[in-house]
Amino acid sequence: MKSVRREARSGVRPERAGAPRRAWGAAAAVALAAALACAGCSPPGAGKTATAGTQSFVTEPVTTGQVAALGDVTLRMWADQAEKPLMKSVVPAFEEKYSNVTVDITYKSFDDLVATVVNAASGSTPPDLFQGNIGYAVDGALVKAKLVRPLDDVAATYGWLTGTGASTLAPARWNSAGTAFGDGNLYGMSPISEVQGIYYNKALLKSLGLAPPQSLSDLEKQLPVVEKAGKQPVMLGNSDQYAATHIFSDLAATEQDPTAIRDWIGGKANTTFATTGNEKAADTMADWAKKGYFGSGYDGLSNEDAIARFAKGSGAYFVGGSWNGAKLAPEKFGFGALTTGGAGATASPWHIAAASKATPAAVAFLAALHTPEAGQEILDTGRLPVVTDGVRAANSLQSQTLDALKRTIAAGTQIGYYDWSATDMLTVMGGGLQEVMAGRTSSADFTKTVQDTWRKARESK
Repeated sequence: MKSVRREARSGVRPERAGAPRRAWGAAAAVALAAALACAGCSPPGAGKTATAGTQSFVTEPVTTGQVAALGDVTLRMWADQAEKPLMKSVVPAFEEKYSNVTVDITYKSFDDLVATVVNAASGSTPPDLFQGNIGYAVDGALVKAKLVRPLDDVAATYGWLTGTGASTLAPARWNSAGTAFGDGNLYGMSPISEVQGIYYNKALLKSLGLAPPQSLSDLEKQLPVVEKAGKQPVMLGNSDQYAATHIFSDLAATEQDPTAIRDWIGGKANTTFATTGNEKAADTMADWAKKGYFGSGYDGLSNEDAIARFAKGSGAYFVGGSWNGAKLAPEKFGFGALTTGGAGATASPWHIAAASKATPAAVAFLAALHTPEAGQEILDTGRLPVVTDGVRAANSLQSQTLDALKRTIAAGTQIGYYDWSATDMLTVMGGGLQEVMAGRTSSADFTKTVQDTWRKARESK
């Protein structure tokens, strides 16, 4: 195989690691194609660079001949190590379709990637394609420095703006100053999506005469029943501080318009975290903690340890992201969403370097990632695709999770993650929520502190 895969030190976030890969059929390899026709004028915001000259608009899907016109070319890429299972199928199919292209991937741990990719993109020989990270520290910096090519023309040409998963593009849209995201020009595309919801222990619920909860109201009625039976209602490991924020996110999205939360995360002017809905969600977290629904010692337990305990039968419920499902036996556990159209997110987007000399090949690769065939491979390797048309689940748990994702994407209101809003937000919000749950601070003080952090981050842009 001609493709090159360079590896950096290990360190993929375990909570996002994929499940074992299944083989991808020959039909998928044949279907990996798409392309580019050049019109000779610059896309908005792309500008000119000393090395790449003027980029061209994409007006039609590509032909292999247009990529072949590049001559023998190496498509240099940087990716999170979590992408390895997917790339084992996508890259060979792509190289077979475009025989003049050699794909050279440098894999990095997530932490390494977000710490170094902006510098790499600003260097004299940036990777042609690379993953960024939603938020100001990475994607905002890339957009502000004009290091990534706008993709509005690509998205229009390939039907991403109207097809399945169109709403998932929002986090990769930025204003021209790189100070707010969610609207504006499109600078990236992710083929991976995530949904938050509630996992439940089928056998335990059945033994207690409980049906799987279909709403927050259902769950709140069942928690005291589980606690009274001497079982732990909700398994939580919050030593990393983000797990509780995910539960809070689900609660908050049921108490107010999810769109308002998304706008706040994206930095939209005149939005606030100090809302009645957020205070109510924080009060609920404090109430559940006080009543023992999370058990004891949850702040000293990691999310990984918590999902491992849950997988072994401890706890009736686990509230968290879809990536946790890879650790659970589908015959023993089920999944449901506490809210439709609120809790969920798009994963780290892919970007094309503004200075790339292999833009047609880079566009073709992005197009290959945004297909039902790639979507099936994404699902088969333990994650969720943004393109869900024709994608089939392998078991009941996967089917329930995929259904929840489809409903969330269809609503067009995936809110994203709170820590996207400021570089230090996870520490501020995670630590503050721990204080609320321990009864050491009020929900009103918590929301005010978070809003103050958000405001200071906006003022520094």
